[in-house]
Amino acid sequence: MKFRLYIFIFLISPALLMAQKKAKPTLLVYGSDIEAFTAAVQSAQSSVPTLWVLEQEQMVPSLTIGDTNILSNANLDGGIWMDMLMKIAMSKYVNDSIGQMVKRDINPRLAMNALEKIISTQPNLTVMKALSVQSVLRRKKDWEVTLSNKQKYTIRAIIDATEEGKLRSLVNGMEGYYKPGRISRADAHSLDLSRTTVAVGEVDSVVYSYVLNNILSQSNQNLFSTQYLIQVARNAESIPLRAQLGQAMGATAAYCAFFKTTTEKIDVRKLQTELITYGARLLPLHDIPTSHVHYRAIEKMYLAGLLTGRKKEGSYVFDSKDSVRFEEIKPIFNQLHSRSQLWFMDNDGVYLTWKDLLSLVRFVSFRGTEMDAQVQKDWSNKLKFSGEFDENRIVSREEFAVIVGKYADPYVKGVTVQGTILR
Repeated sequence: MKFRLYIFIFLISPALLMAQKKAKPTLLVYGSDIEAFTAAVQSAQSSVPTLWVLEQEQMVPSLTIGDTNILSNANLDGGIWMDMLMKIAMSKYVNDSIGQMVKRDINPRLAMNALEKIISTQPNLTVMKALSVQSVLRRKKDWEVTLSNKQKYTIRAIIDATEEGKLRSLVNGMEGYYKPGRISRADAHSLDLSRTTVAVGEVDSVVYSYVLNNILSQSNQNLFSTQYLIQVARNAESIPLRAQLGQAMGATAAYCAFFKTTTEKIDVRKLQTELITYGARLLPLHDIPTSHVHYRAIEKMYLAGLLTGRKKEGSYVFDSKDSVRFEEIKPIFNQLHSRSQLWFMDNDGVYLTWKDLLSLVRFVSFRGTEMDAQVQKDWSNKLKFSGEFDENRIVSREEFAVIVGKYADPYVKGVTVQGTILR
């Protein structure tokens, strides 16, 4: 009996080894700190075999060498960075208050444990430490990368997450393509560009927002660099911003590697949806924490440009309980749904009531009055609204975001890299 068992194990062992063999990496991340970590993890999550090369043994030294105290980015944490905070706290659920408490005193051992836990769940990620990149050669459709251990890899996309932008100097004629740009405050972006947001974060009480064009400005032939995109001090307070930038760049490079394409072919909405799928925060508004019950609905409304942020008492906020004016939604609704022009010709006012909102949504989405009954039925349990339904009551911005997102989702409308709505 034992002999038969040994024969069985002998026969299946090669098959098991083949099954466990990792696919050859098609994306390389070079760097040791937080932006390299989140870029590598996001790329792996996006089903791209990823090689993360560190010049040192220590992963993310800004968090794993000594105690770290972070006061910035309240209610703006998200994605892989938030996942790390929750793992440090051993919390099963995302909670902004817990995240803020963890940031005030991050123990290096607990931070390392969280990093290792996240990496252990990524079968598409290979980590190689204490190595450097010796050469980077451009071929017709990909890159040939040679490491200091003489191993060579054929790579479709590269992320240079080193502080000095080390890989650019290894490629002839590449320096001129990477120049310092300007990263804007979230409240300074045009309405169109805000639709292409891919990362947000706060440093020194300023909320920054990266749009896709920021990422693309630091890429050439699928070699991406973070160097000039980090225009704040590389200290503890900028870790959340850098983490979320890294995740955005990881998703962008992974898109190119996965689809075997270039940055010119990126579909903005597909890229944003990939980031959202893995918890990335694309909403730069302080008053809507990631754990808010209607967070995703409000975020998509922001990305559609229907309801944007407001400056209030020194902060950039959504102001969810305020009312919705006809004049603020009419021009954007008409861009999204040409049919809505007919509705606005017959309906006018100052503030939208529930009667107005349901009528508008029915009209543009070709729905019947059964929608009204469904809204009333789902009012408390599914829609999570408070109070009682009253068709004559003025609609709040939060309620508007939930209903429009559910029955006439504007986020599904494609946009260009400049944020222009595609019709």
